[in-house]
Amino acid sequence: MNKRSDRDMFYFNNMLECIELAEKAVSMVLDALNNFDPDSLPQQLRDLHLVEQAGDQKKHELMQHVSEAFITPIEREDIVAISNILDDIIDNTEDILIQIYVSNVRELRYDIVPGVENVQKCITSVKALLEEFPNYKKSDTIHSLIVDVNHYEEQGDKRFMDSMVRLYREDTIDPVVRWKAVYQCIEATNDSCEDAADTVQTVVMKNM
Repeated sequence: MNKRSDRDMFYFNNMLECIELAEKAVSMVLDALNNFDPDSLPQQLRDLHLVEQAGDQKKHELMQHVSEAFITPIEREDIVAISNILDDIIDNTEDILIQIYVSNVRELRYDIVPGVENVQKCITSVKALLEEFPNYKKSDTIHSLIVDVNHYEEQGDKRFMDSMVRLYREDTIDPVVRWKAVYQCIEATNDSCEDAADTVQTVVMKNM
């Protein structure tokens, strides 16, 4: 089997490093929620933002390589699309905790942590997919990994719908407005993970 050059592997490694940052970000969010202290949120958000900035730096490095490269391992627009989606995953993960902070949440609803745990499963599945991505032409598992991401995104959709139903039935209008935005941030992160899997699937199909 031909081994990819270091030049080609830069792109795949960069994508993997980005999803690892997303994995770190969601772990930080979960830690903040499992040990919830509203007064600790400003420092936790500062720490989380450093991870988001590291993701931005990885994206800038990749874009620089794309702009200078004569040949890329997959089409340039596909590299850019995947990089943008991975950046969205990190941003949306950060937004979960930002929204909790700006909404002045003092006590968590019971379904928030399980919702973010599902986000973590989505992100972990995208990581497994990106680990296999460089070998997509010979991979026996890449399609099942794409299915895994879609499965967790569907679970996230159901959680979102169930959470919204409970929210409108159990709370008055002010908490509804506050928590709706938090649930939407969680849902957006799951959707970004599915977008990453769908884009990888499109690249695989185009290059087989």
